[in-house]
Amino acid sequence: MALPDGMSACTMCVQLMAGGTAWTDYSDYLSVVEPPTQTRETSEAYVFGEDTAVIGAGRLAPVDVKVRGVWTNSTADPFYAVETEFTTACGDMVAVRWAPAGCATTSRAYSTSTSKSEVISLTYPGGDANSADVITWEMVIRSPDITEAAYS
Repeated sequence: MALPDGMSACTMCVQLMAGGTAWTDYSDYLSVVEPPTQTRETSEAYVFGEDTAVIGAGRLAPVDVKVRGVWTNSTADPFYAVETEFTTACGDMVAVRWAPAGCATTSRAYSTSTSKSEVISLTYPGGDANSADVITWEMVIRSPDITEAAYS
């Protein structure tokens, strides 16, 4: 049996939907998408007549997706769109969609909910005078779920 070809994230597409209904491609500004392991609520109970537990499975737990971007001090930088939605009273929707295999319409994409996702933390750009590190910013988006669909 032949081994499958491995993939790298070098062609990954990443889009944000910030407070609206349209996806915007920010692949040139975003550098990390760190999806979580999605879990399902479970429980167990033991009964006297058995050595193993009775298992119950419930609903999917919400997810937190971490996204990091390179800060450019440009009005096109997605940081400003995210900051606007984050600082809006009670927050406003920000969703992320990523296609690991790239921008082709045949690629599979994963996305947080486009109606209920919220930025729950925002790390502002900072720096260290002793470092040549690229300045970055980071957000965490909480969503009820992650969905899969064809990239469009």
